[in-house]
Order: sequence, then C-alpha cells, then structure tokens
Amino acid sequence: MKGAIFDVDGTLLDSMGAWWVACRNFFGRYGLDFSDEAGAALKELRLEESLPMLINEYNLDITPRDAVAEIKAAVDTAYETSIPLKPYAKEYLMHLKQHGTRIAIATSGYKELCQAAFKRLGVFGLIDEYAFSFEVNKGKDHPDIYFLAAERIGVEPGQCTVYEDIVAGIRSAKAAGFTACAIYDPSNEGDTDVLKQYADHYITGWKDML
Repeated sequence: MKGAIFDVDGTLLDSMGAWWVACRNFFGRYGLDFSDEAGAALKELRLEESLPMLINEYNLDITPRDAVAEIKAAVDTAYETSIPLKPYAKEYLMHLKQHGTRIAIATSGYKELCQAAFKRLGVFGLIDEYAFSFEVNKGKDHPDIYFLAAERIGVEPGQCTVYEDIVAGIRSAKAAGFTACAIYDPSNEGDTDVLKQYADHYITGWKDML
C-alpha cells in the first residue's frame, strides 16, 4: 500500500454524536423529532444536499443556507475543543507515515472544522493532502472524491486503501479499484453486515491495524 485515504467523521474522529445533537436540537426547535431515517440521510450526504430535502419534507420556514449555517455553528466549538480522535487513530497514522505511505483525507465535511480538530489533536502534520466533496460536486456514492485524493498524493487507486464508515463510500471505492476498509462506528452498527459484504476488510477500531 502506497497511499491511504481516510474519511473523517466516524472514521478518524469520534464526531458523529456532535452532529446528531446539533441536528436534534435544530429540528427540535420546530417541534420535530430527528428520526434515525433523517440521520441516515445526513450521514450519507453533505448537509447542503440533505437539508434541502428535509426542509421541504417538513415544510420548515428556513432557507437551506441558514439551516446549514445554524447546524454547522452548533458543532464549531466541539471541533475546536472537545471532539476526540478514535482510539489508536494517531498511532496508526504515525505508523503509516513512518513506512512512507502517503496520506490523504476525503471528506464530505468542512475543511475548517476537521483541520481545527487535527491541529488540536496533533495529527495535522501527518496528513499530506485533502479532498472535499464540494470540489467534485458529488457524494460518496460516486468515487470522484477518492480519485481526487489519490491524484493529489500521486498514487494510483490500485495502490491505495480507502478507510470509510459508510456503505456508499465503501461500495464506490471498491468498484473504482481501491482497496476498501470499513471501520465500525456506533452510527453504522445497523450496516455491519453490508459493510462486511462490500469491504475488503472490516475493523472494529484502529487497534486492529496495529
């Protein structure tokens, strides 16, 4: 393996809980329950893609742009102060770096949030490149973001492993010729069997890789 491409939320960072709380508070303000189905939609898509659908479904009196800003603002402090790395994530990144593996991030999240967390947690210097979904204008059900990440670290897809916690990402990466490694997160527990079906490898945590 010459290249490693990592998702962020639910993969390197234990951050899904912060998003769940922010979304529940947002919808609760309108007297709505934030369902598991709505949560699944937000997990698989960027906020800019999923919130317009939910706003339309619930007929909310707010623009998608304002809704994104409100939810994003609610998690800002958590990324800057409290969201942790998943156990042994730093050790695994250091292991890869020591062995000359090029490391990229491929995320549907936000540059300023993940980089703030990485700087605080001491792993920012271990990341070589970043690729973001907004740059390819497609979700992770398409492999474009992984191709972009591989291109930026100068490694062919067949020599890269993609580490993901969502089914859409695992399926598209695998179909595009990457090695796909799925990682457990409480938010994907219901998808365990499907992740195992499509991934080349399934791990319960980063200690498994050490």
